[in-house]
Amino acid sequence: MSVNNDPAASRRFVAHPPDWGTKVTRWTRNPLAIAVGFIAIITFCYGLYFLADWLWSISEVSGRTVYLVVIGLGGVLFFGSVYVSVAWHDRRRIGISVVRDGLTVDQRPGDVYSFSDAKLGTWGVTGGVRMGTTLHLQCGPSRFVLGGRDHRVGAGTRLEAPDAGYGMPVDVDAWLPAAEFDEILSMVGRRSAVDVRPPAPEELTRCLLFPNPLLIQEMGSFAFRKQQEFLQSLAHPRLIVDVGGDELRVMNPNGALMASVSLARVTATPIGYRARPSFVPWIPTREEVLSKIFRRPLYKEPEMIVSVPGLEPMTIGVFAGSGHRPWRGDVPERHEPADYVVSEADFLMLVQKLGLASR
Repeated sequence: MSVNNDPAASRRFVAHPPDWGTKVTRWTRNPLAIAVGFIAIITFCYGLYFLADWLWSISEVSGRTVYLVVIGLGGVLFFGSVYVSVAWHDRRRIGISVVRDGLTVDQRPGDVYSFSDAKLGTWGVTGGVRMGTTLHLQCGPSRFVLGGRDHRVGAGTRLEAPDAGYGMPVDVDAWLPAAEFDEILSMVGRRSAVDVRPPAPEELTRCLLFPNPLLIQEMGSFAFRKQQEFLQSLAHPRLIVDVGGDELRVMNPNGALMASVSLARVTATPIGYRARPSFVPWIPTREEVLSKIFRRPLYKEPEMIVSVPGLEPMTIGVFAGSGHRPWRGDVPERHEPADYVVSEADFLMLVQKLGLASR
């Protein structure tokens, strides 16, 4: 979201904070944060112990009942605090202004991040999930990394900054949708040496297809070795799809060509995934519980069936937690999870290239 109420600023934007999981990963990489968290957990557990001991001494209830009540209270406090933290983080916004000398951030008053030494980089490539593009800015020793969600650049664009992978040592401090990120890049380009080239219509765009983590639900409860091997394979793509111009190529992870056809011969069908109903009718599914907790509508996850001549049909979904939206209109429902998942940026690219943009 962007606003322009400040006459002293060329443009003002309202950016999103990094994902809550990324913040947690940052803390786990900081030894001081780990030590503080460990001390806090020990203090919390000792507090519950002394509370249970005090209640036992002043009541006539058995010690076992008192300890069970206190443990339940501790669990409610712990998970309640986590929920409040996630909800507060998701609603937080970061104000960004583009001024004459660079970029300012409301949460960092006094700092002006100059455009003169700005650098572009990728976002999520090292983690396997292509999130978009990043803009790296400096203000003395302080660094600010702005991400462009689902943003793509064309061949020839200089990407000099390190990749900002999800949970990696370098990750984004805030992010904007692709359209607003393009606005900032156009301003940066006029005041720096950053040269952004949009993807050409005939340029091949690479899409990595990863195994769907939900497929582990289809394995037996006691197939421990099979489950372990599957979990180890989640970080490696199963297929590579290049789309550009009027051509679609499918390759194996080693780059060997499996099919190369025109887009006119490729068929894409939108479908919606919904988890199987519970075996016990009165026990809600995980999706139903989450929809009630977060007060969001229960909808079918968007997936598509892509049929390429000479290959088995591919069912493709989106990585969980991408914030994607359902298909527009009614689509067939499917209770089996997709075979492959891609990032939201890649999913949107396939939607556009395969003629499903209207859905």
